[in-house]
Amino acid sequence: MRQRVAVALSGGADSAVAALILKQSPCEVLAMHLLLTNTPASLAQLEQAQALSRRLGIEMHIVDLVQEFASLVVAPFCSEYAAGRTPNPCVVCNRSIKFGVMLREALLRGADRLATGHYARVERHTGRSMLLRARDKRADQSYFLYAVDGAAFERVLLPLGAMTRQEVHSMASDEGLPTGRPSRDLCFVNDRSYHFFMASRVSSSGGDIVDTGGRVLGRHRGLPFYTVGQRRGLGVALGEPQYVVRLDARVNRLVVGTEDELYSEAATLRSLSWLAGKPPDGTMDVHAKARLRSRGTSAHVTFSPGEAYVRFSEAQRAVAPGQSIVFYDEDIVLGGGVIHEAHGKARRAR
Repeated sequence: MRQRVAVALSGGADSAVAALILKQSPCEVLAMHLLLTNTPASLAQLEQAQALSRRLGIEMHIVDLVQEFASLVVAPFCSEYAAGRTPNPCVVCNRSIKFGVMLREALLRGADRLATGHYARVERHTGRSMLLRARDKRADQSYFLYAVDGAAFERVLLPLGAMTRQEVHSMASDEGLPTGRPSRDLCFVNDRSYHFFMASRVSSSGGDIVDTGGRVLGRHRGLPFYTVGQRRGLGVALGEPQYVVRLDARVNRLVVGTEDELYSEAATLRSLSWLAGKPPDGTMDVHAKARLRSRGTSAHVTFSPGEAYVRFSEAQRAVAPGQSIVFYDEDIVLGGGVIHEAHGKARRAR
């Protein structure tokens, strides 16, 4: 009996090629399109996905998750920003929506597995399915998948994991499929500006901009409109570039500093996720990435109930509370957690 695979079809190049690869395999393929918002951009994307499913000759199911997405992803995103943190909605969406609700919906529709267009790999190691970085390290998206329930990968296929993004787009072009740019991280903002989106959902008030010594330099418009590492739009001039170093929500202050003051030597994590089950006791050495585009660094991790303390071998730039640090053993994704606090501002390695 042929395996039945549901493929998440967004309408873009990556999901289109994932669907094409599966269509050319012995699998029976059905498509699923997630409706996450009711914006004009989302409805246009739905039309693209419908046209693509017809082009590929694949039955498509529309899964309306507008309410779930609003409560599980958008609301926490806004709450985190209101509290002076910088959340990562893609991590939450992958855990709760794509490899949570959508996987369950796929199984309810008789699928044996769910496939997506993510650039990452799933391989069997020591009797279980493990998440690995993609072959194309520049396109790798495993950073966004570390918080997914590890059991989900027993039912997941990632057809693009062994391909480069160039190979994927070349295949799309050869087959007359979409070849547009990858979707933006904040997909739910769509055609509205980020500031407009936040202003309509998060209450905030202006406050002082101060340097790391507490000297008042100016006024900010509201903490939700700033992120750690931001340089533009601060409205302060001190003779050398200033960056957002910290958002202090307790006193509504925006703390700015020099490039060197952006670097931290350690961080405390909470909301830990471990793909092999529970985080280990004691300590371990890992490769740690504090941002998707960071090359990362080796790190020593000390685990305690409910949190982990990470000491980097090289100071890391813009370690922002609310973002994630992900742990790797070579290409294998071990797990990670949400940054609660950055420690020990340190000069960057020269």
